[in-house]
Amino acid sequence: MSNTTLTTKVSGRMSSRGWAIALGVGAIVLAAVLLVVYLDRYRARVGGANTPSPVLVAKQVIQKGTPGDVVQRQLMYEATTLPRRDVELGAIESPQALTGRAASVTIYPGAQLTDAQFAASTDASVDSQISKTERALSISIDNVHGSLSQVQAGDFVDMYSAASGKVCLFQPNVKVLAIPTTPGPSGEGNLVLRVDTKDAAAFAFAADNTQLWFVLRPVAGAKPTAAGCADLGAVTRGR
Repeated sequence: MSNTTLTTKVSGRMSSRGWAIALGVGAIVLAAVLLVVYLDRYRARVGGANTPSPVLVAKQVIQKGTPGDVVQRQLMYEATTLPRRDVELGAIESPQALTGRAASVTIYPGAQLTDAQFAASTDASVDSQISKTERALSISIDNVHGSLSQVQAGDFVDMYSAASGKVCLFQPNVKVLAIPTTPGPSGEGNLVLRVDTKDAAAFAFAADNTQLWFVLRPVAGAKPTAAGCADLGAVTRGR
């Protein structure tokens, strides 16, 4: 065998070995890159699953049909945070999302409040709008003056009473629960007001023995109503 032939064979074997080494190194580098990418994505996924997310959790039994407004007013829920992986699909984050809705199933303590548990509701029944020491008091519209034609269910009014030649603030910030079918001076029926049980007798007496005036309050941002009275002397003096 000539020296030229031997040299060619040795050179071919070394070249093949070099390619094999290069491919091996490339495979190791590629594997390392893929491992780094996988670990980064895994950490991001795990980190996201642990991100605190706001949820509302029932503090007591919420019976089927309970209006969302009652759930809010009676604080039947607790606002908390849970890892995102533990948050149920459609979990409600804000109590405002309960407005205009009612529980479509009975919800038990510890359960997350979800969209699936509440349905849109047009129920404006009086008894669904009161709780605890609140009562619903009916007042005949014959004895009411003021902005009655503009009052709607859900509005808040300041009530003034007129008796013995004097008009005084009787009760501020009273919620109107229901209005007559035909509002206004020509309407018939009763207004229904939300009052505290300790004030019910005073409201009933005022309705039967004085002239009541309703003054409509702003929808939002109303300042406290100043107490006071007015009579002929105050009016003629320009207060």
